[in-house]
Amino acid sequence: MKKIVGGMFIALLVAACGEIPQNAPKPYAGRPDDKPYAGDKFKGDKAKYEQALAERASYQNEMARASWK
Repeated sequence: MKKIVGGMFIALLVAACGEIPQNAPKPYAGRPDDKPYAGDKFKGDKAKYEQALAERASYQNEMARASWK
């Protein structure tokens, strides 16, 4: 009986010591992201980029696209 309890205690001890903390800080392995408007299409013009996004979003409005006449 003592061997079983001792074995269970050792197994519990070994399992608890091998636990890796999941909240440990991890270094970022990728490269930093570029600005979405920094490419060839907008050439760094943020206002032009935001205008293009607003125009694209207006095409997704079903109320504006539907003809209610």
